[in-house]
Amino acid sequence: MVQRRHKRDTKDFGELTFQEQARAMNMTALQFRKQLNAHLRLAAREGRDRKAILRTRLKLLQNILADFPERGSMYH
Repeated sequence: MVQRRHKRDTKDFGELTFQEQARAMNMTALQFRKQLNAHLRLAAREGRDRKAILRTRLKLLQNILADFPERGSMYH
């Protein structure tokens, strides 16, 4: 049996419905936005290049999305 992180967790991500997965991903995106804002505030205090940081984070997201073909996906 898989141990859950929180008492209210009842399913793994793969067990969620399509709508539940979409909501979970939206929450993850909102959390990423908060983390990026905090990261950029710290970068500003340290005198780091904001555009370079944003390019790096954009590249991360592009690399993630590049793993998924637009057509003929193995998931269909």
